[in-house]
Amino acid sequence: MPIKEELIDRMAQLEVDSLLEGLENPELRKNPAFLDKVRKFLKDNKFQTTAETHGVAEIKQKTVDIPVFEVLEGTND
Repeated sequence: MPIKEELIDRMAQLEVDSLLEGLENPELRKNPAFLDKVRKFLKDNKFQTTAETHGVAEIKQKTVDIPVFEVLEGTND
């Protein structure tokens, strides 16, 4: 028995709403596991971010100075 298209559309919208709600949550939007789910959703649905996407230029400007960490001898981390 095929699933009605309206139900699939509703489920997809609820998934998007849940992801957006999570991104608005200060704790969840810093959670790597949650962010991985967001990236997977975007990839699975073929959404791509480009330099023209609103906000991407500001992100690039903020990530210019990424620190370089040195590995100390005798550490296993």
